[in-house]
Amino acid sequence: MLPAWEWMRRYRRSDLPADLAAGLITAVLLVPQGMAFAALAGVPPSMGLYASILPPVVYALFGTSRTLSVGPVSITALLVANAVAGLGPQPGSDAYLAAVLMLTGLSAAIFLAMGLLRLGALVHFISHPVLSGFTSAAAVIIVLSQMRALTGVPVPRGLPPYDTALVLARQLDAVNPPTLVLGLASIAALALSRTPLRRLLRRLGLSALAATGVARSGPLLILAAATAAVTWTGLDQSGVAVVGTIRAGLPPLSLGFLGAAPAAALLPSAVLISLIGYVQSISVAKVLAHRRRQRVEPNRELGALGLANAMAAVGGGMPVAGGFSRSMVNFDAGARTQLATLISAVLVAVAALLLTPLFAHLPRATLAAVIVVAVASLFDWREAVTTWRYDRGDFLALAVTFFGVLGEGLEWGLLTGVGVALAIQLWRSGHPHVAVVGRVPGTEHFRNIRRHDVETWSDVLLLRIDESLFFANASLLEDVIGDALSDYPHARHLVLICSAVNRIDYSALETLEGLNDDLREAGVTLHLAEVKGPVMDRLADTDLCRRFHGRIFLSTEEAIRSLADRPAR
Repeated sequence: MLPAWEWMRRYRRSDLPADLAAGLITAVLLVPQGMAFAALAGVPPSMGLYASILPPVVYALFGTSRTLSVGPVSITALLVANAVAGLGPQPGSDAYLAAVLMLTGLSAAIFLAMGLLRLGALVHFISHPVLSGFTSAAAVIIVLSQMRALTGVPVPRGLPPYDTALVLARQLDAVNPPTLVLGLASIAALALSRTPLRRLLRRLGLSALAATGVARSGPLLILAAATAAVTWTGLDQSGVAVVGTIRAGLPPLSLGFLGAAPAAALLPSAVLISLIGYVQSISVAKVLAHRRRQRVEPNRELGALGLANAMAAVGGGMPVAGGFSRSMVNFDAGARTQLATLISAVLVAVAALLLTPLFAHLPRATLAAVIVVAVASLFDWREAVTTWRYDRGDFLALAVTFFGVLGEGLEWGLLTGVGVALAIQLWRSGHPHVAVVGRVPGTEHFRNIRRHDVETWSDVLLLRIDESLFFANASLLEDVIGDALSDYPHARHLVLICSAVNRIDYSALETLEGLNDDLREAGVTLHLAEVKGPVMDRLADTDLCRRFHGRIFLSTEEAIRSLADRPAR
């Protein structure tokens, strides 16, 4: 019930310095990201900070990953803004905030229900190309949504990506120069504060931990510098938008959001937020766990994320998930256990208590720059090129998802991509690779006659089926066998090699029963070889085995020794 007990009871004092350093560095990144992703979701920056305090604490106690950092993430923030905007309330209004809290609560309930039903494997139906197309399109939408803050152009909210780009192109004369300069300078500074700064500090002699700490402090330092610049120069009087007053203090605990927003209208979006949040979280958690030979339990992760989101809803926050960048920072900074997350949460709480008044003059252009730099890595064009070169079907699913999200919206774009990916997989399974095989001379290995120089027999035809047999390919199997026998008119035995067959459904079973009788009438005896145990268990009590005219061989070599009357050619 409490996975944290495992690392707590075995905690070593020698791990404390690494956890302290990782907690500090991650907190420094959490503060600007929390406020930035809150702005992306259309809620006050304080809600981003609240989502970075109590939810990570809950995950630290109930999660099975020792280094996953839970909090606001860019994709989830975009999904929140997209879902609530469809209901009509203006960002920042009481109705808007109530809808966000209801959405967070619904996501928590969906996470918990999936965990109780042990549905962690459902996310495997979202293939990697589909997820890549979705995140790349989401990155484009996020960047376009920040153009208003980066340029000062009054772009209406909620426009499709193409319309947003057109509005920007038609209103270039409305760009606010100070806002644009501040936004571009912030993007450049944030980009340089990552890898280039860390490498420079290492060359200057700083230790790896110190260089990482300074580099990861870049976003917070840049926010502070931008705030100071606006305060001292009065740029807010020249049209530069600022965040304004941020409510100080810790999150108030309340269930007042229940019933304050239409749950039924938000439920589809909550399902999507939960699925995408879980895919992102479990992917990062598994990568980090494998690096240290640790284990992550998917269904328990669902429960932990559900409890974290429940605390976010009660504590006035927004939906949370495992963040890739923060988790990698936490891991690279040396975090050994979730104590690092607890330290980060305490430091973010201190910031919410004491530092929020300092950010009243924080320019929204700099917050937008934080978002743009954070999501830039989500647009992975290299993966699209690699997918095109390796598998055109997977690339089709990626492209359909990408353009579907841009054209149809997040939910329908993702569903379309998943549907295309499943349709491609179903088509491929319905057209299995079936090879006529022969024996490699001097061995007991059997290979495709079109690829290898092998021995064959005129009276025995060996067919290897490289796919499970089910309704989509059962009839095709009959056609393949008919074509193969027409090429081998003297064959008296047909051996189906089932080494790659993991399942035979009822439609395929009926097909095999019909083949058994039809081939017998044509003077050919049907045999099976290398049938896997679970498949054989299902076949054992069927009419196929009771009326089977041929034999079921343990190996293809055994079949040849028993059936071949003529020497190999």
